[in-house]
Amino acid sequence: MFPFIRLGGLEISTFSLMICVGVVAFILCVLGVVEKKEKTDRKTSNRILLISFIGLAAMYIFAFFFNSLFHSIEAGKLEIGGITWLGGVIGAFPLTVWLLHKYCPRIKGNALFYFNLLIPAIVLGHAFGRVGCFLGGCCYGKETTSFLGVQFPHLDHAVYPTQLFEAVFELALFAVMLLLYKRLKGHFLETYCFSYGVFRFFLEFMRGDDRGATGFFLSPSQVMSILLIVAGVLLLLYHKGLIFKKLSQKMQAYRKESERYGVYVREDIADAVYALKGLYKDGVLTKEEYESYKKDLESRI
Repeated sequence: MFPFIRLGGLEISTFSLMICVGVVAFILCVLGVVEKKEKTDRKTSNRILLISFIGLAAMYIFAFFFNSLFHSIEAGKLEIGGITWLGGVIGAFPLTVWLLHKYCPRIKGNALFYFNLLIPAIVLGHAFGRVGCFLGGCCYGKETTSFLGVQFPHLDHAVYPTQLFEAVFELALFAVMLLLYKRLKGHFLETYCFSYGVFRFFLEFMRGDDRGATGFFLSPSQVMSILLIVAGVLLLLYHKGLIFKKLSQKMQAYRKESERYGVYVREDIADAVYALKGLYKDGVLTKEEYESYKKDLESRI
């Protein structure tokens, strides 16, 4: 509708502007949830935020890859370009959980829980992104004569503003997550997978833009929505202890280990080794004890 804002001689893309607003909202929401609500220390929250940005970059790469894949299937030849949100979600979400587990040792064993805390921020940021899609005129719906129809400058007919439908849904989902925070905070991910997967599957029947093809009757986003719903079912069963029991036991072991040794990162271990050396010099520890404790600590870097 309004693809550009002109300020004097400066032309600003409204889509890019809303993406920036979404990123700022994401950052503020992450810090508000992780630091304010969960009382996570600043060092840990900074590391979570850094990994979140890596996850967002990965989301863009996966979104680009899947969009190119589906358009290549449709065209019967290699087509490069564009992005698809669900492609980014399916690729980046599991990667971000793994990165939190691997590179944020203070929350090792609780990576899935802390990733859950990012979901409201992702939902809020995506809502602003969809407003940007509406302003830019992409991701529109099918032709309609309904009073809901919107005329975009590059189209010769009114269409459903599916971008706004999605933005409203995500703002409502964000509000529900905040209102039911204590009850849902460990289950934001499966809540998102279920609700957004179902909503997006049916919204696809109203979409009118070209999103590529899968080679059969379902659209790319409908296929990915089904995968999202399946992921939600698996997460629910996992939290109920019905599947992936070995994985659950392994995560419990990581949590117990964290409780035993306390929170630690690379700098903490260096300080601990230095303290051990002082105890050894003072005769509090034997050489064998010092070497044993040192080896154990250094293995955790």
